[in-house]
Amino acid sequence: MNRLVPLAAVLVIGFGLVLWFARPQSSFEWAAWIQAIGVLMALFWGAQLQREAANRTTRQAQHVAALFAANMHWVFRELADACGKANWADFVVHRRILEEILAQGREASLQQLDGRGLAMVTSLRTIAVEALEVMVPHTPDGDWFALHGHFDRRLPSITAWLSAAGHPPAASGPTDYQGLRTSFGQLGNP
Repeated sequence: MNRLVPLAAVLVIGFGLVLWFARPQSSFEWAAWIQAIGVLMALFWGAQLQREAANRTTRQAQHVAALFAANMHWVFRELADACGKANWADFVVHRRILEEILAQGREASLQQLDGRGLAMVTSLRTIAVEALEVMVPHTPDGDWFALHGHFDRRLPSITAWLSAAGHPPAASGPTDYQGLRTSFGQLGNP
């Protein structure tokens, strides 16, 4: 928008100068000038709308990526806690939530992300898939200590991505689902 105002001012001054020196003689010439000005204004307006839509799409993709990272951080903390306590019920619930978060991460439009956002989302997707592969063979009598270590070692990486994206995880509480949906509906609502 800032670049559009000076350009529009130059065009208005240019049209004013042209009209000053080459004044239209008939109503047809006036109509042609008015039509030309209208067409140029429509072109500039269309370009501005397209630029705003692209910016909005980029912001939306970055927001989805940030939510994905925040949800990943939360669920990895919860999985580390469940494994630390050897709590099978919590482990199963949070494994299901991790699957939902991974599905949410697939919604992030990779084409709209900048380099850092793209690296963050692909890295976090890889971490999530790796975690799911590690959790599949785990049983209630499995090695909880090793699994706890797996999640604990991944948390600093997720925290670093969150901080690099401008969303440090300090505000992440124990119940922050941040818009995550499951097949049962919106989580966090009674």
